[in-house]
Amino acid sequence: MQQPGPARQPVRPSRRGFWTIPALAGGYLAAVTLFMVFVLHLSVSPERLVLLMLIAALVLGRARLFLADWIPFLVLFLSYEYLRGLGGKAGLPHHDVTGLERALFGGQVPSLALQHAFYHPGQVSWYDVAATMFYFLHFAFPLAVGYLLWITARPTFLRYSRTLLAMSFAAFFFYLLVPVAPPWIAVSGVAKIISSTLPSYTDIPGLGTPATVYHFFYANQYAAMPSMHAAYPLLAALYAFRLFRWRALPLFAYTGCVWLSIVYLGEHYVVDIIGGVVFVAAAYLGDEALARWWEAHRLRRPATS
Repeated sequence: MQQPGPARQPVRPSRRGFWTIPALAGGYLAAVTLFMVFVLHLSVSPERLVLLMLIAALVLGRARLFLADWIPFLVLFLSYEYLRGLGGKAGLPHHDVTGLERALFGGQVPSLALQHAFYHPGQVSWYDVAATMFYFLHFAFPLAVGYLLWITARPTFLRYSRTLLAMSFAAFFFYLLVPVAPPWIAVSGVAKIISSTLPSYTDIPGLGTPATVYHFFYANQYAAMPSMHAAYPLLAALYAFRLFRWRALPLFAYTGCVWLSIVYLGEHYVVDIIGGVVFVAAAYLGDEALARWWEAHRLRRPATS
């Protein structure tokens, strides 16, 4: 009679398999995005990026779930952007935080100092173009990271999406009540560098000519503080780090590049970045507290029923 062998341990999924789909999806989004920008000369607008995501979701057999999770998120996300533009037409007095910036940096304005050191009027350098690219990946980057979270761990994506939306709408009310001018408006001598770098792209036939969703939005030039350009990549990196750990560290490096770019371009003060970090911390920790409260409430509910 055959003796029973040792109990089999449950088979755990390979960590290599865990990374396969996110790596393929990330590579696909990066490759197609670069092809759109440098070959087709098309801007990376939300609807184009979402279409790329939907194609990948179809391949994965998760198209219905993608639509259920992403359509409400995108509607609210774009609603924030639309309201932010309308907020600039409220007519409230604009605030100048240059004095606070100078107080932090010994009388200097970092945007002015960086431009004096590196910017050459009438000449577009490679780092001017690089900074502009970092600036205009403002919406594409948090959506792409959200998509990788959604593929890998849907509950993490749901928490990320609600935190990002809560932070965005909180920032909208701040913009509405306390409009703040960016350095290129408030500080004499600070150039709006993207006015020089963007023509180098828009002169390329086809770039930006097809209408995108942004054509229906108003620009708000006085929504400098808190800087969502600073906040979005940091929030995305924090949630990616929660899931991917040390493999997400390059996202923090990317965040640092965005921060340097927006100051150099004259679009934000350093104090705007600090304001963005404060909003990220409040939103992230607020979601943590909400999740703990909900879990405790869920565990207590059967005992009281």
